[in-house]
Amino acid sequence: MKSPPKIQRQCGATLVEVLVSVVVTSVGLLGLAGLMATTVKVNQGAYQRAQVGLAVQALVESMHVNPTAVAQGRYDGARANAGAASADCRKQACGAAARADDDLARFDRALANALPGAQASLKCDAAAGAVAADAYDGVCRIEIGWSERALAKGGEASPQSLVWVFQP
Repeated sequence: MKSPPKIQRQCGATLVEVLVSVVVTSVGLLGLAGLMATTVKVNQGAYQRAQVGLAVQALVESMHVNPTAVAQGRYDGARANAGAASADCRKQACGAAARADDDLARFDRALANALPGAQASLKCDAAAGAVAADAYDGVCRIEIGWSERALAKGGEASPQSLVWVFQP
């Protein structure tokens, strides 16, 4: 008769097994750290676009309230940097031209805060019919352009733009 084989017990992991598990875990954590860095960059870009959208929406609403200045072309033109209005029309009554200047100054500040170095252009084209005193029957187009860093390290900045076409 044969005797049964002896059962060998393992008392712990060897040093090689521990080192392999540490290396595998480290590689996984480094990959996770890279993913987190990319996520932060993408979220920052989305936040900036949302802030620009809010600034444009505020300008569109202000233009809707001031159709006379829109018809006169007071809102048209290129916007490159934050401007200062001569009067704060939220605190005092203003005419159509002064209100347009105040609206554009607030838009410039909001745009500079959301996307430093951004440039915007706004152009309104009146419809073929006459412009009534309380409504603007035309279409406006605002385009905002900026340069955004690439996600890859050492990548070149790429031009970005957002365009809105609306009727104030």
